[in-house]
Amino acid sequence: MCLNFDIDRIAIIGANGRGKSNILEAISYLSIGKSTRGAKDIQAIPHKGHYFDIEGFCNDGHRDRNLRIYYAEKDGKKVFCDGAPLPRVSEILGIFRTVHFSPEDVSLVMRFPTQRRRLLDILISQSSGQYLNVLQRYQRVLSQRNRYLRTSPKALASLDQEVLRAWDSQLADLGGRIRWVRLNALELINEPFKKHYALFSCQQEEAELRYTGPKLPREDHIPTQEAFAEELAIELLAKRQQALQQGHTPCGPHRDHLIFDIDNKPADLYASEGQLKTALISWKMAEAAYLEQQTGIRPVLLLDDIFSELDSKRVDELWKVIEDSGQVILTTPVESGDQLKGQCQEIRLDG
Repeated sequence: MCLNFDIDRIAIIGANGRGKSNILEAISYLSIGKSTRGAKDIQAIPHKGHYFDIEGFCNDGHRDRNLRIYYAEKDGKKVFCDGAPLPRVSEILGIFRTVHFSPEDVSLVMRFPTQRRRLLDILISQSSGQYLNVLQRYQRVLSQRNRYLRTSPKALASLDQEVLRAWDSQLADLGGRIRWVRLNALELINEPFKKHYALFSCQQEEAELRYTGPKLPREDHIPTQEAFAEELAIELLAKRQQALQQGHTPCGPHRDHLIFDIDNKPADLYASEGQLKTALISWKMAEAAYLEQQTGIRPVLLLDDIFSELDSKRVDELWKVIEDSGQVILTTPVESGDQLKGQCQEIRLDG
């Protein structure tokens, strides 16, 4: 399939099962090199197929680029930019930036801490290759430390404390940097998130982002990276015996929580599906604002079936945001085509 998205407002219209979501997923793959929901690459292979091969032409804000991702179970994943292979899949991040909303993410992402952390990490990584590098290094050290902790219980007494201290030092340094970047990013994202939630909820509710894990001071400022690193080093030492007994590292940014509060209550525990969807849409619009602020380039908005289950007031507010955005590619079923208000070029997958 070859599609041309050469204008700013495009609507892909079709019945369920016609592949609308797959098109947005393919575009997103070219942006971040993997599934936005964390699915395995093998799950993206077409039914009865043996591989997928996605290629697209885009503009990185300065010049036209050609991106390609190929995956087969026997060959693994390979990525290319302008025809040249990239040494690592992660190097595709930051060339072509997107913000992807999927209704499936409402429950998958909003109700699980791991997915919410991933949401934040992917966003920051699209604007900062340095953050991605630190995150990858942290995950490697964490994996090595956990493998060492899972030594046979009979050998626990002989575990080399010097080795643990060396890994703790690295984890504390890298973890301190991760927490510092995450909190600074959230400080920038929180206001547009709150603004959009207020609009989409018609001023009936208030929402806010909250980050838990490190001990934050009561003063209105974010501690330094060094302060975060020192705090994590102390916590790793204090919980070393617990780590030895459990076989994993119980503290650090990999265990922190990004919390969506609605009217001062955690959304994952108390919010309805409608509130969760409104919160996720608001987050996605705040993502777009953050990426533009950090890079000077507007990301492409990929909005999958975003109008479903929204009343007319919320749809009107959403259109106002879309009108003030960069390129937007959205999907909608045939029966919802009247919500487009003639504002999009239509690509119909039926007939």
